[in-house]
Amino acid sequence: MTISTNNLDKRLAQLKKEVPTRGMERHPSVLGNISDLPEELRSPTVTALAVSEAIQIIIAFPPQIHRGWTYVPKQALLFTPNGVIHLLASIWPDREPQVTRVNSSGILYLKVTLLLLYGFLEIVAQGHSSPTQLGVEFNAVAWECLSRPLYRLLQAAKAPTAILTERPAYSPTGQQALGKLPLKFVNGVKIYCQLPGEELEDLVFQPGLWNTSNRWLLWFRKPITANTLLSITSNYLVIIQEELGVAQGWIVSYILRNRIVGMQSRPHGLWNELTVQLKQGDQTAECKLPLRRESIETWRWQWIQHDGQWQDLPADAEK
Repeated sequence: MTISTNNLDKRLAQLKKEVPTRGMERHPSVLGNISDLPEELRSPTVTALAVSEAIQIIIAFPPQIHRGWTYVPKQALLFTPNGVIHLLASIWPDREPQVTRVNSSGILYLKVTLLLLYGFLEIVAQGHSSPTQLGVEFNAVAWECLSRPLYRLLQAAKAPTAILTERPAYSPTGQQALGKLPLKFVNGVKIYCQLPGEELEDLVFQPGLWNTSNRWLLWFRKPITANTLLSITSNYLVIIQEELGVAQGWIVSYILRNRIVGMQSRPHGLWNELTVQLKQGDQTAECKLPLRRESIETWRWQWIQHDGQWQDLPADAEK
């Protein structure tokens, strides 16, 4: 069935009028049972999953209009002991919701964006034949109920250890580096890097880089790289960033260290592009971010000290 652009626009305009704009209806809710899901998120497939899976937590999200224009239908996250299931309602009546399943054992990385009231969750994991990407836009108020099951998901994704030992919160190197950070990033490390049982081993912080090539146009300077922190914990590479040109909020990426097969650095004008290469089974993915050259040098040394693989590429390597 072909849907015209005109019909799609009319449908989205209608749905936007139905989005709650005040009160608790705007916020996510924790449900007690699969039967409590909104009608738009129910289907035979969802019912079958509820029978076959031990669902521990259900978080339902109302429809949203994010960043002023994008309509996001009703959603739900169903957390199980072995992963998470994402349900996304269709914008058309009587159509089944889209179901995306991620197993914790296949997770490559998890990324959370929290900018004022805007939230976005991205999980990339091993799929049937290619990596599966799960994306959830949500009101950032949801982070209070969403963070705990996500952290449990991350813990389930890491390699099991035969003997559980108490680790200090920081290595001597990590403690020393922490004392040199801006206060905001000290708090960021304590809030987002300190997962249960994790030791902060090393970190590198780089202040944002701005294009100030023309000293007469300082008022029109543009940000090139944001304030960025890279940290190594016992089982994760945790990257904490600000949005480019925006100081409010965080972008936090959790990358499983045992999924990292190498890192590459490529010069790119005033900065270098760092590529983190990931692999799980026969499937691969990449995470990229811009870093200052002095930050790259420090990070290279730290990563190699932790037995990581590194490759420096020439500026024209991809030509």
